[in-house]
Amino acid sequence: MDIVVTGYAGSDGSCKIYQNMECRKKLLKRYSESFFGISFFGTAGIPARETGEGLLRLDARFAAMYEQQLAVSAEEGGVLAALWKLLKQNRLGGCYDLGKIPVMQQTVEICETFGLNPYRLYAPSCRLWLTDAAGEIMGDAAGAGVPSAVIGFTAEGAAINRTDTEVPSSLRRPEKDELFKVLSE
Repeated sequence: MDIVVTGYAGSDGSCKIYQNMECRKKLLKRYSESFFGISFFGTAGIPARETGEGLLRLDARFAAMYEQQLAVSAEEGGVLAALWKLLKQNRLGGCYDLGKIPVMQQTVEICETFGLNPYRLYAPSCRLWLTDAAGEIMGDAAGAGVPSAVIGFTAEGAAINRTDTEVPSSLRRPEKDELFKVLSE
């Protein structure tokens, strides 16, 4: 099966960081306020967008696949924790390309400023899917204005290997969410 991501890695967590006044002050010393404009908040999370037909189809598909344990949201621990959880609960291994996971430039800059990993940052509006129908999911996502990508595939065994590096590496067990390094629990 393919591993599909819909939404942006770390989007919700980076919005929370920006909304914290102390963090915002630090960020605005490096970047202009317009860099974090309305498009950042309008695109970061599903609640900020209008609900269209494509989004309703995507949500219905997610609910059905979540029931079957073939989809998860990237909540605490971000996209990489969700990938770990999704593959482990289905007793599968897999391969993934970190560079294919959609991430907003604003999230990258916020994470760089605070020394965080955007792929281990809170993002419940970002979802991971195990599917043989990647084109259908990506079509619904496109119709809803949600970015999506096939980031890898499942494999027999327990290993979850990253394929976009010269040195082989495996996904390690999820850690505490990066958000808690900046904001208290």
